[in-house]
Amino acid sequence: MNMEILNEYFRTTDLCLASYLLAKDASFTGIDKDSSNRATFLFPVTGKCKQLVKEFTETKALVEPMAFFSAIKRLKHLIYL
Repeated sequence: MNMEILNEYFRTTDLCLASYLLAKDASFTGIDKDSSNRATFLFPVTGKCKQLVKEFTETKALVEPMAFFSAIKRLKHLIYL
């Protein structure tokens, strides 16, 4: 899982982690695409974001399935715009 905190933004290329954050109502800034079209998801670093990332990485994340599915669909749509 590729993730880092840079310039006050939490950045990850992990679609599942980004979908989890989105489904749990973390603030979402957008997507940064590099020259090879690889998507990096950007979230402002907040206490809530840090806590959700910790839950996810410790495999303690719980999320409503339809919210998670909807978040995946939304992010995929944004990737392929």
